[in-house]
Amino acid sequence: MSLLPPRGESANRTRSPLPGQAQKQASVFLQELAEKRRVALSPGGWEGGRKDSPWRNVQKTMMPAAWVKSSMADNAKRRKSFSETETIETFDKENSPMVRLEEQMKLQHLEELQEEFDKHKPADIRITQGPCRPDKIVKRVPGCMNLKEFQDVVAKVLGTYEYNDYLEKLFTKLDTSCDGYVDWEEFLTYMMLLYRENDYLRTKKDIPFQVEAVIRHIVQNRQEVTTKIVAVDAPTRYVTISKEGAMAVWQPNMAFEKTYTVGDDDDDTSPQKRRFKMWVTDAVYMRNCEKIAIGSTGRDIRFWDVSTNQYFEEFHLCSMSDVPYCFDYYYDPKSHNSESILIYGVDTGAIHVLYFLRPVTQLFETPFKSDGGPQKIVMQELPQHNKYVRHVHLPNIHPDILRQVRYMPDSASIISSSACSKSSIVICDTNNLKKPYVFKIEKGVEHFDYNKNLSILVTGSMDHLVRVWNPYVPHKPVAILAGHATGVIGVAIHEGLLQVFSYSKDAVIKVWDIKEHTILQSVILQFPSSLHSRMPDHGQFPLHLQPSPHDALLVTCNDYIGMLKLGRVDPPSAKTMATTHDTQLCSAIYNTFFKQVVTGCDSSAIAVWDIETGNKAIVFNNAHGDEEITCMMFDETMRRLCTGARNGTIKVWNFQNGHNLHKLEPAVGEAEVTGIMPILDKKVILSVGWSRLLTVYDDADGDNVYVSAEYNWKGGQLHKDDILCCDYCPPHYLATGGFDGEIIVWDLETEKVFARLRKGQPTNVRKQLEELQRLPSREGKRGHEKNGNGNGIGGRPNSRHRTSHKVPSGSPVPVDKLLFLRGRASVKHTVIEKAILLSSEAGVIKWWNIFVNKPEMGNFYAPEGLDESVLAMCSKPNNSLLVTGDTQGVIKVWDIMDYCVKQLDKIVKTAPPLECYWKAHDAPVVSVEYIQHDAGEFVLTASTDKTARLWTPDGHFIGTFGQSTPWNLSNPKSWTHPKTPWSSEEENLIPIAGSGSKEEEKTNSEADDQKTDEDDVTDDEEGEESWEESEEELEDAMNGTETESKLRPKSVAVVQESKSKVPRTELRLKYRAQTFPFGLDRSKTFLGYKVEHELQRKQRDRQGRRQLYGEIPVKQTARFGKLCSPYQALTTPVFEDIRIPEHLPLSQRMINKGYSSDLLTVETIQHMDFSYGGPDTPPSSQQTSSPSSKKPSTISTGRTYSNLSSRNSDDRQSGKLPPIKSGRSSRLSSRQSTTPGTAKKWPTVVVTESDGP
Repeated sequence: MSLLPPRGESANRTRSPLPGQAQKQASVFLQELAEKRRVALSPGGWEGGRKDSPWRNVQKTMMPAAWVKSSMADNAKRRKSFSETETIETFDKENSPMVRLEEQMKLQHLEELQEEFDKHKPADIRITQGPCRPDKIVKRVPGCMNLKEFQDVVAKVLGTYEYNDYLEKLFTKLDTSCDGYVDWEEFLTYMMLLYRENDYLRTKKDIPFQVEAVIRHIVQNRQEVTTKIVAVDAPTRYVTISKEGAMAVWQPNMAFEKTYTVGDDDDDTSPQKRRFKMWVTDAVYMRNCEKIAIGSTGRDIRFWDVSTNQYFEEFHLCSMSDVPYCFDYYYDPKSHNSESILIYGVDTGAIHVLYFLRPVTQLFETPFKSDGGPQKIVMQELPQHNKYVRHVHLPNIHPDILRQVRYMPDSASIISSSACSKSSIVICDTNNLKKPYVFKIEKGVEHFDYNKNLSILVTGSMDHLVRVWNPYVPHKPVAILAGHATGVIGVAIHEGLLQVFSYSKDAVIKVWDIKEHTILQSVILQFPSSLHSRMPDHGQFPLHLQPSPHDALLVTCNDYIGMLKLGRVDPPSAKTMATTHDTQLCSAIYNTFFKQVVTGCDSSAIAVWDIETGNKAIVFNNAHGDEEITCMMFDETMRRLCTGARNGTIKVWNFQNGHNLHKLEPAVGEAEVTGIMPILDKKVILSVGWSRLLTVYDDADGDNVYVSAEYNWKGGQLHKDDILCCDYCPPHYLATGGFDGEIIVWDLETEKVFARLRKGQPTNVRKQLEELQRLPSREGKRGHEKNGNGNGIGGRPNSRHRTSHKVPSGSPVPVDKLLFLRGRASVKHTVIEKAILLSSEAGVIKWWNIFVNKPEMGNFYAPEGLDESVLAMCSKPNNSLLVTGDTQGVIKVWDIMDYCVKQLDKIVKTAPPLECYWKAHDAPVVSVEYIQHDAGEFVLTASTDKTARLWTPDGHFIGTFGQSTPWNLSNPKSWTHPKTPWSSEEENLIPIAGSGSKEEEKTNSEADDQKTDEDDVTDDEEGEESWEESEEELEDAMNGTETESKLRPKSVAVVQESKSKVPRTELRLKYRAQTFPFGLDRSKTFLGYKVEHELQRKQRDRQGRRQLYGEIPVKQTARFGKLCSPYQALTTPVFEDIRIPEHLPLSQRMINKGYSSDLLTVETIQHMDFSYGGPDTPPSSQQTSSPSSKKPSTISTGRTYSNLSSRNSDDRQSGKLPPIKSGRSSRLSSRQSTTPGTAKKWPTVVVTESDGP
């Protein structure tokens, strides 16, 4: 039983329960119950296993009767927690209109439900065996309810039967063993996982820190601690002040800018003398007058002006009676030059208040003086400055040093703190008119924060506790937040997030929820001074919270500063393509029972999606720890999910709630699992992989968590190399394919070989050596790595991880995929004549008949490009269509209804009819599945480009699982079609019919030109690669191999390689023109960094202009020499087709000529006669083509009509006008030449291009 501890750390509450408290109480009740069961089931708790032992009595009271009858041997195999628990997460709870019933159950409902399970005693089952035989009595186990009993019990507890329909679905989720019964154990596990999932979601969405901290070393501190962090405005800068007065200025990105020194000048500048006369105690930023007030142990306050780029000390208030130890400053945001208040607490426990009357104008009186430097003001002479400042003294507030002060403008009060236990916090009135509020804490207060809008006061003390107070109730805190291991030296309230940040002496930051009073996150900052269990030193104020727009938390530790950004640093762009997972996908499979899609990825995350909307239902991370998920499979009941990992482990899940039912131990070491086959009839689970074995796991006991591998396969180990794939054909055929090309068909009844279609081919070492000698050393090494002969566990990467799928010379062709055509195999009288097994080998699809001596019946190459592979295949249930997905991301649908259905003398080497194909992914397709749904038929694809997508069999794109907008499977209007994952206008599908026409060749050429332009721009923008890598890519291109960097196709669906090879000179010239002048290796350029980037920018702009105005002829736009003619270029018309409106009004002249508004067409208007003295009827086609029109009049224009050149070449040859378009009106030249002999009756205007004026 997977019973899990609560997530995070709890907090001691002293307030009334919140709305979510009832569910939490239920969760605590289940946890306590689980703990009692765990103790009751412990081996030492049985007292020798006697039935009348006290532990047995405890078990009877706390557990259903079904558990009482189980023996010790059975209990030893019950479910228990794994060392690595997965993280479960569900979605769309807040946006869903319906809340799940189990979420509404409270503590009393669970107690009543447990009682009903405990006292459940079902009637025996009577089975009638015939008239002559007595009935058979089958005793049922108490506590195990069927669906009707479960519905009645829940209805009795809730007092209503309205949830019966939902309870039927819930019962299906609980009954993972498919025996038709549910006990309290299964229900308890489901509820525990549900509560854990809710706790995780509640904390996950509020986690503020999602990136690592940025840590910088403040060298200017001279190994002294930082006393205070001050943030100044316009522009925003962080100022750190050390204990000795070293002031360092930092940019918001933590880049060091400049440094200053706070203190008196010393004539002795000897480096041997360590100069310091005082220690800085605190500093505060005076925002309205743009100054920083710095206090020190020299009993003075220095006012630094920070309004300019250069900071300087302006005033020096000295000769004070006490040491100013802490500061606070307040001003009226609506009137900056009104009275402002500077409050400081001293070491004697008193508070001093300085009222600046006109702070923006001047702080103190400024006498005329000739010497430079700061103006010194003696504290005793402060009354002489009463025009600008006045002083108020509040004595005996604390008996000890004041640690912090805060002004409350709404009540004109001051909050102060000290380490004294009798007056830890004091809230006093500045006018001494009210009685002060005194808070008493045993170890005093190190730091506090106050928020007026939330009306809370948060304190941190050396007793490791964070306390939340009502400012007007000093007797008892609202909540005590425990979790720190050392003293709390800094706290901050974030009003927007409703969270409290606390910082302890061991450099640990904890985030607390203000409403729930629970911990949300703990961040351990890795300062160099805090490593190896050392206790670092901190200044007086080590914590600073920077509000929006920067939203950062800054902390100091010794002479280091760290910054933690709140929330996402780089929010996802709206133009970013949607992804299903954050890493490569291994598979996407469809569950016909729950109508859901399950995807798995290399980051060991499993996600469940609703196929009807594309929404995510549940995801559980850390499914196999840090190991990659390599394969997934549902059992025949569609209730359980089996997953295999890179290290050889297999887990069985209830994927509806993320409960791990079984964990199957690996057969041989860490050998990758490539295939899993649950066989329901034999109650076993078969697995294959790099262990080269057929491993059997017992699946008879549903309560056994850890299942060990069995090595009793009667057929033995026949595969000499890794097994890459397998497939199962009911009732008893199993096919396996190896890396060496061997294909074996097994009979599951006898566990012996049924047919050995092909033996494994050994590696030809001689050919491999010849290939390595023929290639250059560098290229050979790189090609060896690309083919994956020395990477990964077991010396070989996974098939989907290979960057090149070309089979090396001398190596056997591996079997990438096997597929049984179950529809053909089900027809027994014709199965012997048909090919029922398909294998994919380096892109070649081979068809096998497993019942004859010559099994191979046909083969054809499926991918478009050379040296590609097909990693995914599936077929329609009736085997009329075959769907393949290759390593180029192309999906093809083949008509195989009549393909290889009869045994012939020769092997068929022609491909079956291709129905359609389209570009589906940017990377290899690793999984494809044909889905028959109530809404229609669909194709599910998954790829290593981190996406899983849904299509129709015709190639219409429905959507990507993980996109922001859901779809409705029954409403085609909600689909993404006719858009594609890359294009927003054009359809991704290109039909096969007419593939050799001129129009398609023209479209492909235009697409190639567009792709070339995009390649040019992309190559210019890539400046991070070295020249050596560019040379390697150049050599790969010349040798016909593909480079790793590929551009995503924009709208072209079909991947088609050109048959002709690019000449070596052209290719080299193209690459050199883009890479050599601007030097990808920046160290080799002599132009300098700025000049180089400016040239790159100009080239990109020039290429962009060429793409936009590439059809503008220079001779037309620059008619008078090399002069700029922007107006001529801009007046190039933008043509647009116009539809003729109905009932177009006609002039009397047009009516007289016989035109009618109902019969007007584009062709009629093109040949319309506007001349005077013509016939009364519109001209006929014969008149239009009369000899007089063969010599049309030519009108010379001053504008370019290049857009018409390609579209209306036929019209020009025939003397017709182009179609009427809308655009900018072009002014015709007054010069007009008319050819002699032209009939004036039918003038034809032809626009021609001229080479000169």
